[in-house]
Amino acid sequence: LVEGTAHQSTLHYTPFMKDELVVVAHTGSLLAAYDEITIEQLCTLPLVLRENGSGTLDVVEAALAEHQVKLSQLNVVLQMGSTESIKLFLENSEALGIVSIRAVTRELMSGRLKVIEVDGFHAERMFTFAEPQGQNGGVEESFIRYACQNWR
Repeated sequence: LVEGTAHQSTLHYTPFMKDELVVVAHTGSLLAAYDEITIEQLCTLPLVLRENGSGTLDVVEAALAEHQVKLSQLNVVLQMGSTESIKLFLENSEALGIVSIRAVTRELMSGRLKVIEVDGFHAERMFTFAEPQGQNGGVEESFIRYACQNWR
């Protein structure tokens, strides 16, 4: 299961599901007072992001580029190696995070995190299954078919 748009000719790709990256804050944070912010405000507020080289950070960088904003213009206080670590950090900080909406569903429903809309900011990605060309079938193909029918 891979994300992004890079494709190799030796692999066959099957689209699986779309994902959206959203800006979130812990509901106990002062930043939770915001319902919506501008891109300019996003650049000034403390922010926690995924580490360099992550596909998530690549998607964030591309979405910001649409507004002529570079990662270096953000007030990044920390970069972390996983979404789970970002969520835990946000629970004890006055910072925003940019994470997958799918990864924070439980925290949003329980009221621990809140999505803060950013005017004009849209960061979407597609997850796809990647398999060697010409080797379709077997357990892998059955799993992909099951996942595409039941988990979108």
